[in-house]
Amino acid sequence: MLNLRLAWRNIWRNRRRTFITILSIVVAVMLSAVMRAMQEGQYDDMIENTVGTFTGYIQIHQARYWEDQTLDNTLVFSDSLISKLNNNDEVAHVVPRLQSFALAAGESQSRPALILGVDVSKEQHLSNARERLQAGAYFDSNDEKSVLVGNEMMQRLGVQPGDSLVLIGQGFRGQSATGLYEIKGSVRFPSSEMNKNMVMLPLETAQNLFASHNRVTAIALMLDDAHQVEEVVTNLKKELSAGDYEIMGWQELMPELMQSIEADRGSGLIMIFILYMVVGFGILGTVLMMISERTYELGVMLAVGTPRVTILSILAIEMLVITFIGVGVGVLISIPISWYFNINPIQLPESMTEVMEGYGMEPVIQFATDPSIFYSQAVIVFIITLIFTIIPLIRASRLNPVKALRS
Repeated sequence: MLNLRLAWRNIWRNRRRTFITILSIVVAVMLSAVMRAMQEGQYDDMIENTVGTFTGYIQIHQARYWEDQTLDNTLVFSDSLISKLNNNDEVAHVVPRLQSFALAAGESQSRPALILGVDVSKEQHLSNARERLQAGAYFDSNDEKSVLVGNEMMQRLGVQPGDSLVLIGQGFRGQSATGLYEIKGSVRFPSSEMNKNMVMLPLETAQNLFASHNRVTAIALMLDDAHQVEEVVTNLKKELSAGDYEIMGWQELMPELMQSIEADRGSGLIMIFILYMVVGFGILGTVLMMISERTYELGVMLAVGTPRVTILSILAIEMLVITFIGVGVGVLISIPISWYFNINPIQLPESMTEVMEGYGMEPVIQFATDPSIFYSQAVIVFIITLIFTIIPLIRASRLNPVKALRS
């Protein structure tokens, strides 16, 4: 207790020295936490704009559909299956989809198109197509005979809302799929590929087009917690027959996205490591300066018979208290900064908009607010500070009282 009181008095005896040390730790925590929040925010945004608007966090298919993606491998969207999925507490929304390909033809132009049959109301929980309308109006019902077209697809076909669009393809079990539909509007998604190729139909209309009544190619699941994907996949595999269905998380559905995130995260960690080293040596210099300024004081303590262990414990307590204060203040500063840029993302210049959209991302930098980011950075900087404090403490423990008094 006496050592703690002495350490506390020593900390505030030289306020300038203490503030410099605390400031170096605060800056270290703040920079590392904000940098990680920015990186993880970009990854979350990338996942949300690709997974959260197209595939869903989990997809359920008929067995072997992923290997051979044809309408012959569709599954029946039954009430019993819906009930089993809705009984899972982690599943927020169940979104059925019917996906295939066809030739889309306007009055003078035609192009191959990705045909996406969607449940008019449930689709709002996934792609939120109503909010992405560029022109026209959204569907009114699941049997409405109209289509929504990607905005770039519409430009290439030379059509506009109110015009007619012909779809020609192959339906369930080789049946002919031909239909004439009114273009009700155009939509714009973060992914340029979707904008260039997609034609969206109400689910029942798409099922009638492809002669696949009550069948879907995939059931997309949205979760309350995106970090529970693996757990939910494991639970569903136990509940559903493995021979009838294949259940895939987004990491398996989009391995290239996961690989790009991991590669970028690796390069980001290298930058963070460099920051840690810079900060660590900065703290080392600060602590060495602090010990050097107190050489005479430590020499006096040794000369009057103070045990070296006592001196080391006082110095160690001082650094622990200073580190706790610095880490705490750093976290308290970094949290509101990250929170602000989570609510108000940084808008990128127009020159970068096309590049970002090419990767399926919105042209913004949104910070993450996951508490683990701040905890982990606080712990790492705390450990680094203690490690770099060991060297000055060793130096202090080897002081010669006579030389110290002459300094």
